Amino acid sequence: MVIQMGASVKITARIPPALAAEIDRMVQAGYYSNRSEVIKEALRDFVMRNKLPSKESKDEAYLKAIQRMVEPILAEDWESDADEYWSDVKGVRYEPKM
Repeated sequence: MVIQMGASVKITARIPPALAAEIDRMVQAGYYSNRSEVIKEALRDFVMRNKLPSKESKDEAYLKAIQRMVEPILAEDWESDADEYWSDVKGVRYEPKM
């Protein structure tokens, strides 16, 4: 199910209980502020690892296209440290500070 809410999109997905428990442990340990942050980070990583072929100029044009595609999905918490870091480094994996 996909629900558009202003500048963000809410997506409902079913995941195994063990995976939900691992996500909750990451949140409880303070690595992420909530489940949404964990899932967004996983999606960023997935998108970067599974690049689609692009006819445009190499990395820069492709990253801009991916950013345009992902921004509406991530807009809900766009001002978080993880999202700001993601924008600044243009796709380098975010490592939360402990």
